[in-house]
Amino acid sequence: MARTPRERHEPIDLQHAEVVLAGTQDLLPVLRVAAVRAGVDAARLRVVGVDDLPDPAETGNAELAVIAIRRPGDDPAFHRAHEAAETISPLLAPHAVRIVVTVSGATRLAPKLERTLTTEVLHQMGAAAAPTGLKRPFRNLRMRLGLAALQTAGVRVFRITIGH
Repeated sequence: MARTPRERHEPIDLQHAEVVLAGTQDLLPVLRVAAVRAGVDAARLRVVGVDDLPDPAETGNAELAVIAIRRPGDDPAFHRAHEAAETISPLLAPHAVRIVVTVSGATRLAPKLERTLTTEVLHQMGAAAAPTGLKRPFRNLRMRLGLAALQTAGVRVFRITIGH
């Protein structure tokens, strides 16, 4: 059975791209620092709390959205992240890359873990921009160990697609 072709995203130039950061209030400062460290222009950065709904008339054309949700206990953070992605969808371009980070309630994001998380988000962006599934960026041993450390600490990173 052949897979249907997917429309792939062009590589994102972080210095010129509009970026939306959404998440729970305790994770937003961490996201902002990681975005600036990754090269995002702070003037093109839009930060939205998950509990603060954006103005319905407000629109945007952001190419990237990073959504960070802290999951207290057994709360299904993926569903909350999906709702947050739908809420901020007027701020995004139609084929924007949406990356979701879920963090366990007990996890404290130390600076080393933040750097590893930034590396993983950048890897996910590269994978989203790969022209085909066969041309995905290679995850070397150091990145694999970093991903394992994130998962051990209770942090999950994945991409979602809504509506397309």
